Amino acid sequence: MKNYLIILFSTFSILTYSQSGVSGLVMDGDYNEPLAFSNVLIKGTTKGTSTDFDGKFQIELEPGLYTVVFSYVGYDTIEISDITVTNGRFEFIEVTMNASANSLDQVVITTTAKRNSATSVLNIQKKSVNLVDGLSLQSIKKSGDSDVAGAIRRVPGVSVQNGKYVFVRGLGDRYSKTLLNGSELPGLDPDRNTLPMDIFPTNLIENILVKKSASAELGADFTGGTIDINMKDFSFSPDYSINFSGGYNPDMHFNSDFIADKRSSSDWLGKDDGYRSIPTKEDILINALGFRPESALLPEYTNLFDKQMSSINETSGMNLSFGASASNGYELKNGDKIGFVTALGYKSEIEFYDDYVNQTIFRTSDIYEKNSLQTSQVGRKNKFLSILAGLTYKNQNSKISLNYIELRNGESTAQNFKYGEYIENIQNTVGNNITYTERKLTVTPFSFKHQSDNGNFNFNFDLTPSVSKLYDKDFKKTAFLTNVQAGELNYVIRNTSGFPTRLWRDLDENALVTKLGTSIKIDNDLFTGKLKLGASNIGKKRDFNTYTFLFQAKNVSPFDEPNPDYILLDENIWTPENNSGFYVRSNHERTARYNSKSETNAAYLSSEMKFSDFFKATLGLRLETYKLFYTGEDFDGNVYDNSKFIDVSDIYPNANLIFSLNENTNIRTAFSKTTARPTFKEASTAYLQNQIDNTIFVGNPDLKPSYIDNLDFRFERYGEGNKMIALSLFYKNFQDPIEITYVSSNSPNDFKAVNNNKAEVFGIEFEARQNIFETERNVLSFNTNLTYIKAKQYLSDLEYDYRKSIAEVLGIDEVKRYRDLQGQSPYMINAGLIFAKPEQRFETGVFFNVQGETLEIVGTGGQIPDVYTQPFENLDLTISKVFGDSKFEKKLTFRAQNLLDATRESLYQQDGMQDFVFRSFKPGTRFTLGLSMKF
Repeated sequence: MKNYLIILFSTFSILTYSQSGVSGLVMDGDYNEPLAFSNVLIKGTTKGTSTDFDGKFQIELEPGLYTVVFSYVGYDTIEISDITVTNGRFEFIEVTMNASANSLDQVVITTTAKRNSATSVLNIQKKSVNLVDGLSLQSIKKSGDSDVAGAIRRVPGVSVQNGKYVFVRGLGDRYSKTLLNGSELPGLDPDRNTLPMDIFPTNLIENILVKKSASAELGADFTGGTIDINMKDFSFSPDYSINFSGGYNPDMHFNSDFIADKRSSSDWLGKDDGYRSIPTKEDILINALGFRPESALLPEYTNLFDKQMSSINETSGMNLSFGASASNGYELKNGDKIGFVTALGYKSEIEFYDDYVNQTIFRTSDIYEKNSLQTSQVGRKNKFLSILAGLTYKNQNSKISLNYIELRNGESTAQNFKYGEYIENIQNTVGNNITYTERKLTVTPFSFKHQSDNGNFNFNFDLTPSVSKLYDKDFKKTAFLTNVQAGELNYVIRNTSGFPTRLWRDLDENALVTKLGTSIKIDNDLFTGKLKLGASNIGKKRDFNTYTFLFQAKNVSPFDEPNPDYILLDENIWTPENNSGFYVRSNHERTARYNSKSETNAAYLSSEMKFSDFFKATLGLRLETYKLFYTGEDFDGNVYDNSKFIDVSDIYPNANLIFSLNENTNIRTAFSKTTARPTFKEASTAYLQNQIDNTIFVGNPDLKPSYIDNLDFRFERYGEGNKMIALSLFYKNFQDPIEITYVSSNSPNDFKAVNNNKAEVFGIEFEARQNIFETERNVLSFNTNLTYIKAKQYLSDLEYDYRKSIAEVLGIDEVKRYRDLQGQSPYMINAGLIFAKPEQRFETGVFFNVQGETLEIVGTGGQIPDVYTQPFENLDLTISKVFGDSKFEKKLTFRAQNLLDATRESLYQQDGMQDFVFRSFKPGTRFTLGLSMKF
């Protein structure tokens, strides 16, 4: 880390001279890709250049007012005037060139720099053959979001769960796929299909594209959408920036009641320094059942563990973040270019909840009753570190890029709780949980692109190795049973309340993505277009291990107070001499370890065809084979050694049709077939018991992939600049959808994944971006996207009978043969109102988003009802002001989040019964002040 900081800031001290001019990007409107070798000329001068392989250009100019002319054989010429060049700055221009309707006549389109200010993402969206929505870096800066999870909420049809996991079109995270520069990434969470998006800082991002319809080039394992995070590329001229911010939440920060774990010396970097490392392995640890003669070694092994079991009190700090980036490009003597980009991001977040509630309920006789209730104080520290370093070399025909990306997150949580059980094992306990999770994702993507001199042939090769690591380190749980003897309250450790527990879990997942692709331009009497073909291989391997230790008690007297640190005091450790106290016991379940690997091989063929300015079509076929192998043991002792659990080969067709009523109006239709595959953990024989939160996950080796038919229709119209309006309709038909449900009606804490009957989803999306008024001095703009979805999950006969039986008890006459689809939001609303004074470089905006109640956990239909996440109405305010000149630009940003002080809540819900709380907490309102500098 220290060395990296030295290297990064050394780049800022490189001698740079004052440069100015114009730079930019030229896009091919027909194929929605960079237009290489197009001509760029400064009108009235002899200065000019041609675009390179990536459609980029740069021309050095003295400060002044210029008109730039863009031309290419067979395309309309574009003139952009009123481009003001200032000293020390390159004005960026983006142009989309369209093929001439009549190649015999020269058509010149004139516009001004201001009118040509449409964002790059809107151009991609407008010209793409897929249904695409997204965010540009410009849009992210306006909203002030510091990470991708916060920014992506503003994409139509996108919602974010738990502040980090992205759902597209309301579908659960298993129906979304995360890509980095077009390549799939491994997971960072054994319970999720997508990556936590809060680990991606926005200062590394060029844009975020959400593709909602399939094409042959995309992997088939998605249904809601693919989230493609595109990292920054190098700039032509020196581009250095640095930013700082601080955040304050009155409910959480500078609070003397804050609880935390004892930190290690490197916690601030998102990693543990070894303080929480496992002290011994089970192969040398005595299993103390029965007190065999070798139990004399137990005190020695028990003393290997860190003595601290309780949380500590301290005053909480505030949120802090820091980011820096540097980029530059150099032209070699032969005209080739080489460039670098490097960036560093750091974020520290503190959370404190004084009112965290978890509850379970159960049906006894004809009523639902509280089964358990836990109220907690929760303190959490999150540290994020991100590193990007990239080097690119390119000439007129080829481009070679190599990047290194490292994302690190350390999350420490302390919890003081009061817990009660009220039906069968009636008891009250008080206790403490401490957890620490370390996540690390390392990606080193390599890319080679080449095109022929005439641009008719393109070849791409991508190789993306990635390593994902997740370590749960020294989870600690201590629960004291409250006990009254002779009228006095004391606290005891009993098996009924659970013995003190220490837990370690390791997840290592490696992935290697290899992709080859070619495209050939076609020009005949019937249509012009491209033929694309390619192949890919994705190999993934996961190792998962769990190590659990219990501290059992023998002849231990009650305690006067519930202090977890009493457990491992020297005088409280069992020895053969005193025959009383606590001793460690290995409790490693053989079913809590597994090794899985998968291999996906694919080949595709597609054709983009432009029959006229009115009609374009893309037709494609993708063949994918998917195999999943499993090594582990089931609960009955059966051993699986590299056993093949899934082996499927399928053809996935897709068609995208575009009808362009005019240059700015499109009607799109799309059909595709996609799949949703179970995660490694779900398609397993694992029996994963979490002693910390008292839950059990049971693998299902019979689980199979889901298959989905997708239909889309979209009308879109674009105006000048950032203006647009779009209306989309979509329909999805699921066969064998995968859902998480309870293992049985008598197990409120045991879960598994199952294939259910068919399901259907109908949806409508509306998006609008419009200036309410616009003058030279003031601009008021409005943007909104609304999504309404109706989903039906058809019930199996077993679930229907369960629900029918409970309905009879509750006096409900009719039971439907369908219910909501798990993870599916019925509606989503995102809206923003932005006021800007361009001359003063001042901007302020309010942003609102909410999603409807969503089925979180599927009940059994009998003893345990469904759990629904409730709407969270979030209102944010952002104010920004830019100071200084182009040589040293400074931007001050103030942001207020959750101004409505909404509560995050999940409820048990079922017809005919009152709602019960499942989970509830208040995130409070957060205020952030940030300063960014660019030079």
